[in-house]
Amino acid sequence: MIRTRRTAPTTVSVLGELEVSGDHGPLPLGAPRQRAVLAALVLNGDRPLTTQRVITMVWGSNPPAYAVNLVHKYMSGLRRALVDLPPHKRVDIESGPSGYRLVAPVGQVDLVLFQTWIDAARDLRARGDGERAAELFGRALDLWRGPLLGELSGPAFDEEREFMETVRLAVLEEYATVAIEVGRQADVMESLREALRRHPLEENLARLLILALYSEGRTAEAVRVYQRLTSHMLGELNVPPRPELHDLYQIIRRHGPIPTGRRLQRIP
Repeated sequence: MIRTRRTAPTTVSVLGELEVSGDHGPLPLGAPRQRAVLAALVLNGDRPLTTQRVITMVWGSNPPAYAVNLVHKYMSGLRRALVDLPPHKRVDIESGPSGYRLVAPVGQVDLVLFQTWIDAARDLRARGDGERAAELFGRALDLWRGPLLGELSGPAFDEEREFMETVRLAVLEEYATVAIEVGRQADVMESLREALRRHPLEENLARLLILALYSEGRTAEAVRVYQRLTSHMLGELNVPPRPELHDLYQIIRRHGPIPTGRRLQRIP
């Protein structure tokens, strides 16, 4: 069974290009620096963000002398842009003694929704409901449209982008693991292939793809995944895959049984 992709109608999106969507499409958010100010607010969640912290995130260690004035100007510009949102999607920027804070309706920021669904999926899995956990993991990953804040650059955003890519890979591993455990391995194969193309030395991604393919009866493809991983690791690291993967490879070559009906252990 192939899972049908479903995305949430969020208003503020950062899991990909930065967008704020109204009823008739994305709103114009102004110049790149103004967009960066909005990104800083989103990444800070519901915590107030001081003017100095905004400056550091947007300009780094060499801000212009008039950066404080620019922050005030960009906040005003963003407020004017956000006024065009319909009442049920209204996003506001609050200011107070502690700084600026983005206020958005529940479930309308994709980054927040992503974490909410991941937490719920982990809770479901812990309670033994693998089917619903797999569905929620998949929906959370479907929120991603590309790298975090795709077009924005700067040390703070680059660091957050790298961190969130690590988070996304970890969640994909969790999703693939529970999907294989409940017999929904077909749902995750393409996502695993894509991730392994970007990270060809990730042994856990390779292992999960091998298990998914083998569980679908695609033994030859599973063997090729192991062989490609071995080639990459020997070529770049001069080490073979870990013994756990080699053991899995031998089982597959013998067409032996894989215990996918219980919890799959991650390679340390």
